[in-house]
Amino acid sequence: MDNNISRYFSTHSYELMSKMKRLDYLIGRDHWLSVGNYKEELLRNLLRNLLPKKYEVSTGFILSLDQNGNELKSKQQDIIIWNSNEFSAIFRDDEFVIVPPEACQAVIEVKSTLTKNTLKKAMLASDDLYKFMQTPSLYQFKIAKFIFSFGSDLKFPDGYFDTICEFYDNDKDGQLSATQRQEFTKEFFSQESSGNFTIDGIFSLNDGSILREIALGSDKKFIFIFRSFDLISNEVNHVYTFFEHIIHSEVNSPNSKHGFYYSKQPGLFSLMSELSLKTPEEGGTLVYPYTDSIRSVNIKDLYKGNRSD
Repeated sequence: MDNNISRYFSTHSYELMSKMKRLDYLIGRDHWLSVGNYKEELLRNLLRNLLPKKYEVSTGFILSLDQNGNELKSKQQDIIIWNSNEFSAIFRDDEFVIVPPEACQAVIEVKSTLTKNTLKKAMLASDDLYKFMQTPSLYQFKIAKFIFSFGSDLKFPDGYFDTICEFYDNDKDGQLSATQRQEFTKEFFSQESSGNFTIDGIFSLNDGSILREIALGSDKKFIFIFRSFDLISNEVNHVYTFFEHIIHSEVNSPNSKHGFYYSKQPGLFSLMSELSLKTPEEGGTLVYPYTDSIRSVNIKDLYKGNRSD
């Protein structure tokens, strides 16, 4: 590994963590709303500087109508990554926007510290974006959903996995049941829309990352596989760069095919291969809903640059 490249990738994570600590030391927990807004803006600015210019990084809502003229409106999203090169906003005032679903590539919920409650709230904020599939003539529709946290009180990855299960086990308050998520994923599996029914990834600066894959078990039921990627050591922290790498792969891939973006940027991808994250030897994978058929599923590597050395 080129140590200079590795150190460079770590600077983004450490810069965010350093600014967070400075602010917490000065402001404390008496002004969580203001501190939270500042941390959202920190992340938005970093993404603006590194994403291609056709994508804008804003905050706001997603809005459309269904076939009967009923309003389909999202909850407010901390970060919306949308394509202003090809699509128009419905409303815009500086970085606050209301955009149609076809313009939106990804949404990100930003949290200062993850607990069971804050992780569930973050998942809830984007969980019902699948409803925009009711927009007339909207085909091959996918909005990637991510959570980014500056810190966490949860044990990694067990505490994250427990909270994910608890959230998806709850079919109250309008949430889909686990069976519905499986059935809808199966219905739209040939389309990119199949990814609309679960979270795509969770990133925590002081822990690591969790990414979701979709697989078909031997019982012909779809399952959601959440894989954790831990920090290699306390001296190297590539969580932010890994987060950015996943965002690039999700929003920039031609024809919306995840992971194909770097095929037209081999030089950039060669640098990404130096990222260092590891999968825990035991307990690093969650299968939801649990099924014995996981033994027959070939779980592909989500990130081929993942290392354990």
